[in-house]
Amino acid sequence: MLELGQSKLAKIIKPIGLAPAKSKNIIKTCKILLEKHNGRVPGIREDLEALPGVGRKTANVVLNEGFGKSTIAVDTHVFRVANRTGLAPGKSVLATELKLLEVTPEKWLKNAHHYLILHGRYTCTARNFNCQKCVVKQECAFTEKMNS
Repeated sequence: MLELGQSKLAKIIKPIGLAPAKSKNIIKTCKILLEKHNGRVPGIREDLEALPGVGRKTANVVLNEGFGKSTIAVDTHVFRVANRTGLAPGKSVLATELKLLEVTPEKWLKNAHHYLILHGRYTCTARNFNCQKCVVKQECAFTEKMNS
């Protein structure tokens, strides 16, 4: 990555959007990883969040996918599903994440955010949600409100 440099990297990652900022953060992150972490991605949340462009959600994804830790990355889909269904209502992403960690059975914890993301992308979408095809509609607070 460092050998590519920021401008070449930006051209390569342009299709994913925000290439100038992302390429800058990637180059900075590579330097930090080499200087402070012996070229390895750290498996500690605080160390991950100290990297440029890495927030709690991204740190959770890295911990979950890269290190097998049972974390829940709360993106817009997870936040919407958790609140709409009543599974883990929260006014902030952090509040929702902490509630999800509390209510999710251990055996589901590793993959829970994947299931919630997919449910939010394809069934419980922001608009045109499809309650008829929803597998949790009998437990859903939103469905209850609609039927009241």
